[in-house]
Amino acid sequence: MSNEHYLIASYFLVAFVSLCLGAVAYRVLRTPFAALAELVAGTGSTILKRALGFSMTMAAVLGFLGVSYTQKGCMNFQQVVKNRDYLVQLNREQLQGTGNWIVYAVFTWCVVVLICLLVLRNKESKRNDQTT
Repeated sequence: MSNEHYLIASYFLVAFVSLCLGAVAYRVLRTPFAALAELVAGTGSTILKRALGFSMTMAAVLGFLGVSYTQKGCMNFQQVVKNRDYLVQLNREQLQGTGNWIVYAVFTWCVVVLICLLVLRNKESKRNDQTT
């Protein structure tokens, strides 16, 4: 397999793996987050659940696309294709970037969950104050 074919095949393979990583993160977080969103937001929980899926997918895409093959225009296509070790290194950087962005998205959703828990606690305390 020539380096040019390797570049094309690995680009699409890493893109697919990146999207799968985003989907796996969403699948793992979907059920617990949906239960919490239902408690806090009620009918608005659908928006929160969709936003979670969208953000995990976008995090994977942004991590994948955040790696430049030409190092900000310093290399041309022929120089990129010439070195297979460089191509492998960039594939690793793309996967690492995907993982980093997914972690950032998860931490952001942790803040959202924390806010939701605080809102839920305030709702329950107001309800208890009204009944006593």
